[in-house]
Amino acid sequence: MNNKTRALLVATCSLVTGLAHAGVGYVSDSSDTVIRTGFGECVHTMRWSEQVAVVECEPAVVAAREAAKLAAVEVVIVKELKPVQLEAEALFDFDSAALTDDGKVRLNAVLGSLTATDLKDEKIRITGHTDMIGDDAYNIELSKRRAAAVRNYLVSRGVVPAFIETSGVGEADPVVSCEGKRGAALIQCLAPNRRAEVELSAMELIEVEKKAGDGE
Repeated sequence: MNNKTRALLVATCSLVTGLAHAGVGYVSDSSDTVIRTGFGECVHTMRWSEQVAVVECEPAVVAAREAAKLAAVEVVIVKELKPVQLEAEALFDFDSAALTDDGKVRLNAVLGSLTATDLKDEKIRITGHTDMIGDDAYNIELSKRRAAAVRNYLVSRGVVPAFIETSGVGEADPVVSCEGKRGAALIQCLAPNRRAEVELSAMELIEVEKKAGDGE
């Protein structure tokens, strides 16, 4: 047996060993098994390319292909809108629409939040409240004046007037009841009811990382 015949016999015998479930670009036998050469290499068809290579036949090619895909992923920084809710209470003295020092401190905290973040589409709602002392009509008017006092303070500190809505509800929504109290003790106990609630509804712009090509 000459060398040429021997080589042909070895190659023929090696055809029975291969990879099951042949894919595009590989020569397969009747059982869909990839045919290998006598050197263990998978036999390619004319349709083979690196894009259709399988790891069982070309592990290095597949590894390089996947590495190239990862390198091609671009991470971009985009800005998204995130809801923000901030609340504060500005307190008032008895029968007064003038802000207390404590009330100004609380409003300054809200203003600090406004300047510390990149906010869009701000909407500030101010609701004035009173205690239960006095008649309803007077308390409604007093609560409106308290809401207006808060509005004017915020505007004086640079808040856009168009962003602000005000209303007064009088004694309708107390936070304390002070049952059994009388005189000065009652007035002192009811202090938390003499307030203006400030609610900020806005959208904060935040930066998040997204892979290029990701859907919305």
